Amino acid sequence: MATTSAGLGSPKGMTRRRAETRRRVMAAAYEVFTELGIRDAPVEVICERAGFTRGAFYSNFASKEELFLAIYEVEMQERAERLRAAVEAAVDRAAPGSVAEVLQEAGLLFMESVAADETWYLLNAEFRAQAMRQPELRAPTASAEARFHDALAEILQHLLGRLDLRLTVDPRSAVVTIVALYETMLERAILDELPDRANSRYVTDVLPRLFTALIAP
Repeated sequence: MATTSAGLGSPKGMTRRRAETRRRVMAAAYEVFTELGIRDAPVEVICERAGFTRGAFYSNFASKEELFLAIYEVEMQERAERLRAAVEAAVDRAAPGSVAEVLQEAGLLFMESVAADETWYLLNAEFRAQAMRQPELRAPTASAEARFHDALAEILQHLLGRLDLRLTVDPRSAVVTIVALYETMLERAILDELPDRANSRYVTDVLPRLFTALIAP
């Protein structure tokens, strides 16, 4: 679980002890959210799993929703960092003239960075539906997603710059389109009960083609 990384998800100036408390609560919450869902996960169960009291929970997070957003920030930061390294490696090992292959591999890497597993996608889908129903959650959710999209846009621009290519739309719009298409395709694979959602034809064939359609020399 990504939230075990030291330092991530902790505000600047926080003591090491409190940062460790936050880390353990976030790691426990991820497990409980996965098992029960965000809405049905009792704070008491999260605290018990983390080995802390409710007081420790509420001294760090005002609500389960704030806690999930902290987990989201860490997950997305780590996924963006892994994506950046993977894209760099893909370009470095590419043979001359193999731009199409690099773009297809990069397209798959971008998809994987959004939701590398079905569990994380389902948690995101649940929280987004909740945020859409609760006005007070919309702004912080939109801000968290925007920061992730900005990180992806930066990586995408860097990739295309190294390949002497350009986008046919602005980077942010390209990323939002890619993410939305990926999530739709993954949802379709889940509903169709395909045995290997992450490697379905939607993801490995259709989406990389759509990804390259947004790029021009």
